[in-house]
Amino acid sequence: MEINIVQEVKQEIKRMIGWMGEQKLNNQQIEAVVKAILSTQDDRQNNVKKIFVAGLGRSGFVARGFAMRLAQLGYSTWILGDSTAPPLEKGDLFIVISGSGKSLKRQIETAIDIGVVIIVVTSMSNSNDARLADKVLLVPGREKEEKEGVSMGYEERQMRGLPKFPLGTAFEDFAMIVLDAIISTIMEIRGKTEKDLQSRHANLDEQ
Repeated sequence: MEINIVQEVKQEIKRMIGWMGEQKLNNQQIEAVVKAILSTQDDRQNNVKKIFVAGLGRSGFVARGFAMRLAQLGYSTWILGDSTAPPLEKGDLFIVISGSGKSLKRQIETAIDIGVVIIVVTSMSNSNDARLADKVLLVPGREKEEKEGVSMGYEERQMRGLPKFPLGTAFEDFAMIVLDAIISTIMEIRGKTEKDLQSRHANLDEQ
């Protein structure tokens, strides 16, 4: 079967953008996440609590991108599991990104024992991770793909008008956009500019 590659790529982009435009986000959940992040600094924007961000697989890439932006905004931010990360302490913030909501149960349980505030970004409101969290940010992308633990195939996703991207990509792409929008909102609240972020951007040439 001959495929018009360029046309197929453009069609999938349109399908994804159209799907995202139809999704609803919970205003209270977004506000709670923003306030939780802001609370890790005092009124003079000095860090009083640390932020840890975690995710596995492609969600891990989203987590790293979000953590980088938080660090560039001046927050004391770490990727959980990095060898240079300090220990979590009571009152710190732990943000977990997992479409399925079942990726980091053991780490969340440990954080609960320490007394850490836990935010889970997921599609699955009834997942283990979500039930353990203090705050949940529901980002669509996985909930309609789960049928007794089996993901839909390309054809079924197409018939239902869902993006054909495989293996949870809709969640990961949407989560990245939502989290970037949260960064932009915090910039506005804190009066930060791109120049402020650039001042904390990596400046070592990798060549």
